Amino acid sequence: MKSIYSRMAIIAVLLSSLATGSVFADERAQAIVRRVDELDRSITARSSMEMSVRPADGGASRTFSVLSYDRSGAEEASLVEFVEPRSVRGLRILSKGSDSWVFFPSTGRVRKIAGSSRSGSVQGVGGDFSYDDLGGGAWADDYDFAIMREDAGHWELEGKKKSVDAAYDSVKLHVDKKRELPTLATFALEKESGYFKELSFSDFRDFGGKTRAAKMVMKNLKKNSSTVVILAEAAFDLPLEDRLFDPSRFDK
Repeated sequence: MKSIYSRMAIIAVLLSSLATGSVFADERAQAIVRRVDELDRSITARSSMEMSVRPADGGASRTFSVLSYDRSGAEEASLVEFVEPRSVRGLRILSKGSDSWVFFPSTGRVRKIAGSSRSGSVQGVGGDFSYDDLGGGAWADDYDFAIMREDAGHWELEGKKKSVDAAYDSVKLHVDKKRELPTLATFALEKESGYFKELSFSDFRDFGGKTRAAKMVMKNLKKNSSTVVILAEAAFDLPLEDRLFDPSRFDK
């Protein structure tokens, strides 16, 4: 009788979990994602990269030189600054938690990006990276993951939104078991009728003692456009000035 009651209790827990949506979370999957987040995180980071926006109509690509600054901890924040071409030089995007600000050097004005606007592409730049995509953050904080498939070399995980600040309704991650880093991330929104963007990571190299993908490609699967990012340099755990992450000092 004890085993019957135990099974009934388990069924009751599962039914309760289904009602709340928490049954999707899988502790092994969450542990994998937490490890991915851990390897990606540093106290501070400074990177330089080249971003090429490739339109769906086959038109000429637009290429930008970009600097990024990241800070983790209690005051986690990230700043992206465009340095070339001259038409966008000084354009800055700051993300702190669920808030983002943009500084437009042509007008000297700072605009706060709120709500649904964060899922849009960067004004003056375009491309397939949204304000949210540029802001970073930890996968495990925003999504509950489960293992969907597994083979000798990879895990395939799917995560469902659990944080109100999460940029997408669900995500899929392909994680390389040896590196414990993602090779592909796919993103879904209900308003886009499901999965509509994917970000691939390749050409893994050592940057400042950490393994990073030197090439990242974001594709819009519905529009057939893409944006390619080539990481040129990266340094970690170095001093960064507080003013970099202060939107009131963007013009300094």
